[in-house]
Order: sequence, then structure tokens, then C-alpha cells
Amino acid sequence: MNPKRIAAIDLGTNSFHLVIVELKNLDRFKSIEEIEAAKNFEILYRQREVVRINFGSGKDTDYLTEDGIQRAIKALKDFKQKIDEYDATVYAIATSAIREARNRDEFINYVKQNLGIEINVVSGYEEARLIYLGVLQGLNVYDKQILLIDIGGGSTELLVGKRGKILFAGSFKVGAVRLTQMFFDQGRNFSREEKDECETYVKKIIQQNLKPIKDLGFEEVIGTSGQIQSVARLLYLEGSDKEKFKTFHGQQFTSKQFEKISKKILSATSLDELQSIPQLDEKRAEIIVPGTIILKVIMESLKINRITVSAYALREGIIIDAIEKIYGKDFELKENLEEDQKLKQQKLKNVIELAKSYNVDLKHSLQVQKIALKIFDELQPVHNLDEDARELLKYAAILHDIGYYISAARHHKYSYFIIRNANLVGFTEKEIEIIANIARYHRKATPKEKHSNFAQLTEEEKRKVQILSAILRLSDGLEKTHSALINDIKVIPEGGNNSFVMILRYLTYPPETELWAAEKRKKIIEKLLDIKIQLKLEQLNY
Repeated sequence: MNPKRIAAIDLGTNSFHLVIVELKNLDRFKSIEEIEAAKNFEILYRQREVVRINFGSGKDTDYLTEDGIQRAIKALKDFKQKIDEYDATVYAIATSAIREARNRDEFINYVKQNLGIEINVVSGYEEARLIYLGVLQGLNVYDKQILLIDIGGGSTELLVGKRGKILFAGSFKVGAVRLTQMFFDQGRNFSREEKDECETYVKKIIQQNLKPIKDLGFEEVIGTSGQIQSVARLLYLEGSDKEKFKTFHGQQFTSKQFEKISKKILSATSLDELQSIPQLDEKRAEIIVPGTIILKVIMESLKINRITVSAYALREGIIIDAIEKIYGKDFELKENLEEDQKLKQQKLKNVIELAKSYNVDLKHSLQVQKIALKIFDELQPVHNLDEDARELLKYAAILHDIGYYISAARHHKYSYFIIRNANLVGFTEKEIEIIANIARYHRKATPKEKHSNFAQLTEEEKRKVQILSAILRLSDGLEKTHSALINDIKVIPEGGNNSFVMILRYLTYPPETELWAAEKRKKIIEKLLDIKIQLKLEQLNY
């Protein structure tokens, strides 16, 4: 039964947001496009808690702090109480701070086990896509080519989109909390020199990546962050506090108005000075300076004259994405299937481009991929992994030797490192982690709990990595000479008791070396699946 109420949790670097909605009139829509373009839910409840889950860790933002974790758990307990009151199905998304934290899985596992909330960590690209979905619900901009700006605590997302399609999306590791820790004494003091250093750093990170946006152009600029709402609040509530918590959804401000406000903010040299500015939220005062610098750099670099404020952002996007996943199957539209296929093609293209950039032997890697997918399909009734797992195996097979670029002897370990840090567009952080682990274990040691990259996975993900890496290991052996001698593989049951014959079909020369390598490597998959595999060669007729 499909849920009627959905709770979306946005676990950001600065704040955690909860929104609970009631779905309505979904049966009148005929396509996903109509869902995206129409406002089809009623907001029942909103809550925001300033958490700053990694604040106080100095310049090292790789770890969630103990204090930050406690603040996060307290906020999530409050959220869970409201979610239960409204009897809503929860979808939780974590962004920059949790995405990058080395101890993120301990936190995620604790929340799942103790609060029953499953947190999905998304990539910067996916974060931008979800924000765009949210904006489409809040503002009448579906038919416009818009530039979206979201300045978060840990990262800034820029996106150009039209009619629900993403034309460009970029995520930059400059956020208000991150820069406060890097440059501004944890938000207590703000010297002129520190501001100049911060602005130089932001320009270095952002400006070199703006050419695609300039080339595409945009009709309207939408800002979704607390930073941008703070600018609107300072502009529209000067001298008055009667609307202190107004979101200013749909309001606009010009570059001249922003210049006036930014001068006031950037002239402050201490937290006390900032907190004395009328209408500035005390909880945002610590991080308002770097947030203003980021917005200033973007507006000046792209010559932005006007920004429209959107109170709809990531959490509303989470809801729309959930609706698509829940109800999308009911539409069965050809164009949706085509869109999914296009996404897979783009992901494959991105993987191949990454392989090429590291001089991977693509002829070998694509042959290994062919063999691996064939073995996956033939053994599917035994391992019971799904189509998503098959896709991850495909990408890992193409990239398994990428580490040769650094070292032949330890290339499996370097393959993990390169894949993990390559920022593959179109993939979630979890998908990238699993692909990297599959490639890591295609040779030498098998997955072990003492390996931190493996230990951080969930039990389900560990099983997936174990089986897929074992298939990849066997497939790599079946392409031992890099000669593409094997043309087809067939696995048939024989004699019961989980015994199988794996027939290796070839056209020209008997793959004797491949057979020898496979005999050694098959033992791992046999043990994992509790089966016996007998290898046989069979020559195909011309």
C-alpha cells in the first residue's frame, strides 16, 4: 500500500530540516513530468534544528564531532516523534558533512538501529538534482531555463535546468560552515586579511568551473539556501521584527540591494558586531561572513542582476523523488524508460572517460566486463542479486585495472583510491564506494573486516561486494592473456548438490592459460555461494 504521508529529512552541514506532507490528487496525473510541474502535496509540519554536526573540529572536517553527533541525535529524536505522530513514511538524505566524514557509517548505523531512520548519503550532483525538484514545486519556473544557487554549510551547488531536465550541475566544496572553520576562528573573529584570503580561495574553487553556465545562459536565478533567505530578511525587515521568521518565498533582491547588505556584513570584524545587526538570526551570525563571500563571488562572476528566493529546496525535492519512486511504476510511460536508459548510458560514458584518462587497457577491461556479466547472469538464481548490483559490477569491471596508472604491483589498492576520489558524475556516494570496493578485491586479499573500506559497509553491501568481487576476480582470470579468447560462457546444473558445469566457449585457440587461472580463482565464489563448479572448454563451430 502506497503511503499518504511522507516525511523528508535533510541532514545538512549547518542544519537538519524536517518537512511532513500529505499527498493529494496523485491519481489525476498522467506522467512524471506532470508530477514535477504541479504542486501535489500539502505541507503539514516543518521543523529546523541548527546542528553543525562537524563544527568545532578546527580545520579538519573529515570527522563528525562528538558534540555534533549528540546534537544530531537529539534533533533526529525530536523529528522521529513528530514523524510517528503524523504516521508518515520517512526519507532521509545526508549531504556534505556526513558525505565526507570518515566516521559517517558509525553515525548512520547508530541512527538506523536506535531510531529506525535509514539515512541515504547522496553525491553533490544528486543533491543539486533533488534541490531542483523542490524548486519546481515552489515556484512557477518549470518552463524557464533557471540557474539554481544553494549555499550550504559544507558545499555550494550550482545547477542550470529547464522543464525538469538538468543541463549542468556542479557541487563545490565551499560552504559557510566549512569556510568558517578554515578561515574565521570558529566564527568569532573576522579580520580583513582573513576575508581576503577566503574570497581568493572561493574564486579559485568556483570561477574556473563557471564556463558551462556562461555558455548555457539562464533566464532567472533562484536561491534556496539559508544564506540567501538571510539576505532577504535583512533587506525586507529592517527596523521591524514582527515577521522575524518569514521565509520570503518568491521575494526578489537585486545586485544593488545585495551590495548594500554585503557591505554591512563584511565590515564586521567580530561575532558581537554581527549579532548587533538588526534581524540577523543569531544562529547564522557565526557563518554569515563566508556565506556572503560565496554569494558575492558567484553574483559578480556570472553578472547576476536579480535573485528570486525559494523556501522550497532539498527536503521538498526528497518528497518528489519519493513520489516518483513510489508511483512512477504506475505510469509505465515509454519516455520514462528511455530516460532511465539515457541515464545509464551517460553513467557508462562517464566511467569509460575516467578509464581513458588513466590509460586503462579498454579492450581487456571490456572483455572482462563481458565475461563478468555473463557469469552474473548465469549464476543469478544462486546469488539472487538484483539488476542494480549487475550495473555496479559492470562499472567495476571497466575500472578494475585503473590503479596501474600508479603501481602495477599494488594496482588493486590504487584502483580503490582513484575510483573513490574521482567524483564520478551521476553516481551516489554509496554506489561509488561499492564500485571501488569491488575493484579493490579483484586480486590478492579477499574482503576482510580489518580493512576499513570494507568494514564501513552495511551487511547487505558487504555481501554484495564479496560476491561481485569474486565474480570479477574469476572473470579477470578468464582474460588472463588479454587475448579475448573466450566468446561465451554457459553454466548448467549437474548432478544436484549445488554442482555446476561452467562451459567456456572459444573460437580459435584453446584458452589454456585462462583455464588454469580460473581453476585457482573459482574457489572463492564456490565458498561464498556454497557450490561446486567444474570448468570445461568447448570450441564453437564457425
